Amino acid sequence: MKLVISKTNLLLGLQRVQNVVERRTTMPILSNALLKAEEGVLTVSATDLEVGIQSILKAQVSEPGSLTVRARSLLDIVRELPETDTIAIQTKENSRLELKASRSVFNIVGMPAEDFPEIPGFTSDEGQSFVRMNGTAIISMLEKTLYAASSDEARYHLNGVFFETLEVKEEAGTKKVFRMVATDAHRLSLVDHSQAIFDEKAWDLFEEGIIVPRKGLNELRRLLAEEKEDFFVSVKGKMLLVRRENIFISMRLIEGKYADYRRIIPENSQNAVHLDRESFLASLKRISLMSSDKSRSVTFSLSPGLLQLSSQSPELGDASEDISIDYEGEPLKIGFNSRYLIDAVSTIEGEKVLLELRGKQNPGVIRSSQGANHTSVIMPMRI
Repeated sequence: MKLVISKTNLLLGLQRVQNVVERRTTMPILSNALLKAEEGVLTVSATDLEVGIQSILKAQVSEPGSLTVRARSLLDIVRELPETDTIAIQTKENSRLELKASRSVFNIVGMPAEDFPEIPGFTSDEGQSFVRMNGTAIISMLEKTLYAASSDEARYHLNGVFFETLEVKEEAGTKKVFRMVATDAHRLSLVDHSQAIFDEKAWDLFEEGIIVPRKGLNELRRLLAEEKEDFFVSVKGKMLLVRRENIFISMRLIEGKYADYRRIIPENSQNAVHLDRESFLASLKRISLMSSDKSRSVTFSLSPGLLQLSSQSPELGDASEDISIDYEGEPLKIGFNSRYLIDAVSTIEGEKVLLELRGKQNPGVIRSSQGANHTSVIMPMRI
């Protein structure tokens, strides 16, 4: 392998695959990135056997070839190389990779490309049907749901976001929406979007519902953050494949039945409290400063015309703050995890939020005043 590539291109390719690389693994090869040079391009790949990424970069290739090297070391070296237009790369004997830039020369110990595991879904796209998705809509939906996905390995089927297409009822009739749902059993976030996908094949692709792993979606979110343009997806067996320009991501879907989330979400309440989103969020952040590090509990005391937020900790003390509201219902006292509340309110769009409380044993619901397309549910805490 022998090529010349711009520092900017190589740095971008290595940064894209870095989060997938396994740092603690019984398979040393998974700590490596695969570099494969072909006519006019250098492909940088990484996988942890569950999520895989390929980044195809323009390069001047004089000799094709391939090698794997430790991804973190290569990224650190390229990042610290002198500011220069190009980097010369070539393989040497005993699986070594030589990098030259300006007056700097590095010889990096590598491993044969033949030892690198095949990334599922990257073999051939022939006959594979991809559908277009709205990049701007999807990144917005991910921002509203990913935080609520479980990280508890014992709840494996909740370690991702549930995708499905369905018809929802509205005053004017029904409409098709693409839905994302995430929950860790303590909180839930649901968001619908009617313009996330564009054609009938895409509606059919997600009709039965799939569970997409959190780690793979974090990589998709990073990709979309570069440019919120449309991208293409396909389901191949138990894999979700994502393609955009010269980037490919594959992620192994989570098998199993997703939680019956519809049972968790209460119907719209007649006693919804309208709150200014920014002011409410600021109050939550202030009051949570005095909550216990372990419980993070904040108490809501609801009475006609008033919502009081309070917290206390044996180590820190206590705090309270009053918010004037339009409420004429029965007095109510209920506790919630302040971090869950802050996460939920932070992702709600619009100037106003609707807070729905139905009793100290029932979950609290936070919705956007702009419509019912985004709903957050938070289980109460004992106070």
